[in-house]
Amino acid sequence: MELKDILDKAKELAASETVTGAVEKVKDAAASTGLKDVYEKGAERAKSFGSATKLTVELNRDHKELERVFTEIGKLYYEQCSGLGDGFFAPLFEQAEKLKEAIREKESKIEEYKASFGGSETDAAGKEELNGDIADFESIVNQTENDGTSV
Repeated sequence: MELKDILDKAKELAASETVTGAVEKVKDAAASTGLKDVYEKGAERAKSFGSATKLTVELNRDHKELERVFTEIGKLYYEQCSGLGDGFFAPLFEQAEKLKEAIREKESKIEEYKASFGGSETDAAGKEELNGDIADFESIVNQTENDGTSV
């Protein structure tokens, strides 16, 4: 039996007099005992909770986007005014320059390490070849950098 057949049978059963009659009896009983009001209030609260959750997710996304925009504004301002840093921006520009220098030093060290891998071919003793691993090393470093910037 295919899924379409099962769905057709389910529709037939839901539309049958037995099911619709039973549903009406339950509705009537619920209305007479006040359960219908409780159900409707619960359903309304559930809808409100769902809507609030959806808005919270959208709000968090908007906050992240605003943070990204502010970061871009800061980068553009820094690029345009880095040589003109005065006032309260001067210490921040100095801090950025120190960080950039530290990054350059670390990148240089990484290049030295990668270069040391380059001379390691399989020798006569049958040692493991490392040249094939450099591309993997590069992708791992790039992925790690990406993971660090997305935090």
